[in-house]
Amino acid sequence: MTLPYPGYSWSFNHHMGRVNSREVFALLESAYRFRQYPNYRTLVNQTLVAQEIFTPNVRSDSGQIDAWRDYQQILPDLGLIYSTRYIRQPQLTPIGLMYIDGTIGYSELFSTQVLAYQYPNGHKTDISPAVKGELSQAGISIPPNRTQLDVNSGILIKPGVLILQILVELYRQGFSPTLDTRECLLSLVPTIRNSYWQEAYARLLQLRQSDDTSQVDKRRLRDVQEWFQFLGQSDFAVKEGNSISLSSTVLAEIEQLQAVLEFHSDPATFWMPQSSVERENALAWYGFFGSPTIESQWITPDELRSQEYLSENYPDRELLYAIDSPPVTTEINLRPFLPSIPEVVDVNVDIDVESIVQGRTRLRDKTRQHQEIIARLAATLTELSYNVADDPNSVDLLAERDGLETIFEVKTINRINFQPRIRLGVGQLSEYRYRRQLQTQVRPHSILVLGNTLQLPTWAHGYFSFDINIGILCSRAGAFVALTDGAVELEVQNAS
Repeated sequence: MTLPYPGYSWSFNHHMGRVNSREVFALLESAYRFRQYPNYRTLVNQTLVAQEIFTPNVRSDSGQIDAWRDYQQILPDLGLIYSTRYIRQPQLTPIGLMYIDGTIGYSELFSTQVLAYQYPNGHKTDISPAVKGELSQAGISIPPNRTQLDVNSGILIKPGVLILQILVELYRQGFSPTLDTRECLLSLVPTIRNSYWQEAYARLLQLRQSDDTSQVDKRRLRDVQEWFQFLGQSDFAVKEGNSISLSSTVLAEIEQLQAVLEFHSDPATFWMPQSSVERENALAWYGFFGSPTIESQWITPDELRSQEYLSENYPDRELLYAIDSPPVTTEINLRPFLPSIPEVVDVNVDIDVESIVQGRTRLRDKTRQHQEIIARLAATLTELSYNVADDPNSVDLLAERDGLETIFEVKTINRINFQPRIRLGVGQLSEYRYRRQLQTQVRPHSILVLGNTLQLPTWAHGYFSFDINIGILCSRAGAFVALTDGAVELEVQNAS
């Protein structure tokens, strides 16, 4: 077995098997609630213990409760927050916000991220002393970080996609779609590109025929075990002991699975570092991995979303049934825009956690992702010298400059609901535009802002640009992407 470089492994978080939907939701929701407070860790820990999510787990070194320290590391591994190694206060990514808003379920979250996780990436950057020793013995110069080492070695691999492709091929060839950790380590881990999966499959068949009983590196085997835990939390696979098999869900949707595997195998879907500065690459990685496009997401078919499935996958299920149809009023009543995001202030650690547990301080009027997008859009427009306003009963945001107005409507979307949500947004913008024109006798511009990026069909550009005259912006982590070429949306894109 020839590895891409000595010591190469699919290194991953070693807490993956100890999390569940309730714990991940509580960690994220608490991190979001206290993200602006310098003493957020104390507040998060108090809340997690008060909600009986975790035990107090008092640390011997500090004598303090610190469940956050023990479990938060899984969140950047999954692309749900930016690592606090680079951004001190918790900052959720779009997919992290999607989960606590109920836009994506737990196993769908894991399914989407298991497809997109790749090497190289901007999170696994450390080169261990053991690997450095192996590289030195082989006469290989040691680069500043693992990301660069992977790039130098030609690695461009999504392990989850490779494992699933091998399981699909086993199924198609009449074998049981099952793989164990040792087989994965010896046959799949040496693969440097997803397009080389046939070579991995051939190695697997040869290994099974040889009855090879040689020992394997336990550290690298443990990394594969964590990958199996990762896959086992998704809709794709069932983990039993040291083996993993395709789930009944994807066996019933095998062609859909194959299509998404082919999408993710395309080198154009991979992230590549663009900077020699580790921090810049890391922030770019979390933005990329934490902002899955519509095409890259996995959503469970409606017929498989039983009540039990919803209970397991959506800890905050009441948000699933929220209706964003604002009341119809005679006029659009604008007010100066103020973001509903708290300022950074310190708070007393003796906060009334019980009231938080009962939900009295929860933001409920709009989803958190929706509010974050509006706040970021308003900040960008203000920097561009626009005056911004909103109407809580209609317009998400109205920007005015030099007597010309633009109405923005924000819609959070996922792979299963993006078409009806876009149609809803178009209808709302058409109504708001007409009602505003009655008030001012001037027809405003209209722009639909989507919470994920997506590829529009070829006819859509002309339809939006010329037929209905509505622009489209897509929100990504830290930026807006224009899908139409109107002056305002291009200005926002270039400024973000």
